[in-house]
Amino acid sequence: MSTTLRHETMELPVAAVGAEGPFPPLEPEKVPHQPPDRTTVPADIADRVEAAAPPWVFPYHPQSDYGRDRTPGRLDVVVLENAHLRATVVPGLGGRIWSLVDVPTGADLVYANRVLQPANLALRDAWFAGGVEFNVGTRGHSPTTCSPLHAAVVAGPDGAPGLRMWEYERVRGVVVQIDVHLGHDATMLAVHVRVTNPGDVPVPMYWWTNIAVPEEDDTRVFAAARDVYLSDYTTGLTGITAPWRGDVDITRPGRHADAADYFVDCRGVDVPWVLAVDPAGTGLLHASTPRLSACKLFCWGSGRGSRHWQEWLSPEGGRYAEIQAGLATTQFEYLELGAREEWSWTEVLGRVDLGPVPATTGPEDGLARAGAAASARVPAADLAALDAELARVARQAPGETVAVGSGWGHVEALLRGPAGWVDETATPFPDVADGPHRPWQGLVTDGTAPADVDARAHVRGGHWADLLADAAHDGDAFALYHLGVLELVDGDPDTAGRHLRASLDAAPSAAAHRALAHVALRRGDTDAAVRELDAALALAGPGSVERPALVLEALRRLLDSGRHDRALQLARAASAEPPAQATASERARFRLAEVEALLGLDDRASARHVLETGDVVPANLREGESLVAALWERAAGGAALPERLDFSMHGSSEGRAAVS
Repeated sequence: MSTTLRHETMELPVAAVGAEGPFPPLEPEKVPHQPPDRTTVPADIADRVEAAAPPWVFPYHPQSDYGRDRTPGRLDVVVLENAHLRATVVPGLGGRIWSLVDVPTGADLVYANRVLQPANLALRDAWFAGGVEFNVGTRGHSPTTCSPLHAAVVAGPDGAPGLRMWEYERVRGVVVQIDVHLGHDATMLAVHVRVTNPGDVPVPMYWWTNIAVPEEDDTRVFAAARDVYLSDYTTGLTGITAPWRGDVDITRPGRHADAADYFVDCRGVDVPWVLAVDPAGTGLLHASTPRLSACKLFCWGSGRGSRHWQEWLSPEGGRYAEIQAGLATTQFEYLELGAREEWSWTEVLGRVDLGPVPATTGPEDGLARAGAAASARVPAADLAALDAELARVARQAPGETVAVGSGWGHVEALLRGPAGWVDETATPFPDVADGPHRPWQGLVTDGTAPADVDARAHVRGGHWADLLADAAHDGDAFALYHLGVLELVDGDPDTAGRHLRASLDAAPSAAAHRALAHVALRRGDTDAAVRELDAALALAGPGSVERPALVLEALRRLLDSGRHDRALQLARAASAEPPAQATASERARFRLAEVEALLGLDDRASARHVLETGDVVPANLREGESLVAALWERAAGGAALPERLDFSMHGSSEGRAAVS
């Protein structure tokens, strides 16, 4: 059977992601620090971990508008199939490979979710479990994981139709290209990736391919090396030697008590690989060329909170673990992609059969059998030859358009000019008619800025700062606001404050007042931040799209500064407003802020009542966010935590703020 490529519609229950939030994050992500244990972690890894800046997805806006109610929906997919494999790809959702079916047996080699249910695990919030995900740019799930990519048909080395996907990634300013190939006789799906930095300065780079695999109690995971770095989210990064963590067999993800990451150092390995198999010894093998120098196992653990997370992400049932592969040795590091530099590599995924692996099989024996199977399945010379062929194909022009991504690549090309941009032969960026990039395209092409401060989309980079500085000379409110935001992001709050004040002088805007609140926070002036947010709320009245986000920011500042009376009034007023503009998650967070304010006023009985009776679990509850449990403990003392409020990934964890 020759390879076919076809367009299909996949029907499933969907909780759709709505409009982007009105504002981008003006501060980095608050993530727990994972200090490396320098007695067990090599110095070069430890140095990169310590030097890595926290993730920050500016200029992207959050994708938080979703709930828990699912309705019948459809996804446009591209299916690649031959006699051995059937891959279903969703270009409209970050290029996710939704399923990878072994055709002779009908078994799905990856965990394919039966619903589309977003949850707050990605850098921009919305993320969904299952399949094969490609993450680029900065630590965490990619900014494009719930956004469409450009996609087109491309011919593979043997003429078989393949799928090319590409996009401009706006945090690092790089062009990402993902070619998915299934040759006519191929028994492995091949993915060739190219990341290009068109800029004149190096950028920190991150890449991890995340693969959800079905998990049973006796699922086994093996990888190509034994040097492992453990993160259990509580004690930092520690070096261990596979397959043991004390008396725990780390090859059995289904038997772990708590969530954990196991990073496998594959530097020096000709073909880094990781595989997951069921007790019969069959499952999925992922292997790559050496550019991807690490593998990883992520397991949720078997505690009540961990099980709740699995149910939250897969409401129609099914457990999964993740096997992953990445550029750096851990996900707490970046590697430097040089100016005008390009990196590429090839990954392959397919069925592997180790023979039966009973529960009594020791990890040492299992690891030896896995290594032999991986070497036989993906010989180093064969993979190197495939990589060379796919690298040649990766520079050729694509054919029929399958999907259209954002317009930002086209706008960047116009801004930078041919000398400062990539060769678009392989990755043509079309002029996209609609989208938040359009005001910026007008500014680039004819110097016309919007008449008022349009905060629906933001930009990042020196080219934009130069353009905005020129426009700001005329006192343009739009240019002054965005120039001030760029200066704030670049760490110059004083200059940012001057430009933001000038923008307000030209035209009042809630966005400029909000940015000035962040200027005040950089200076440690919470009182000034509260005043600026009050001014922003005065301009964004009830019913405006900006108001719920501003209310949450104001609540956080009020609660942090001990203004519990005012916070309680604002939280209750926000809950009483018509819900048309507030998302389901925002409404739940209003209630959580009410609980936190009541606790600040020492009214534990009322706080507990809200937790027991109110809709207080946000649809966008953040992974690792134990705020609900922490508030319950404060309100209810020693009373048992209700199961519906338990999202702990470990036996105990510190609570985080209710509003962030």
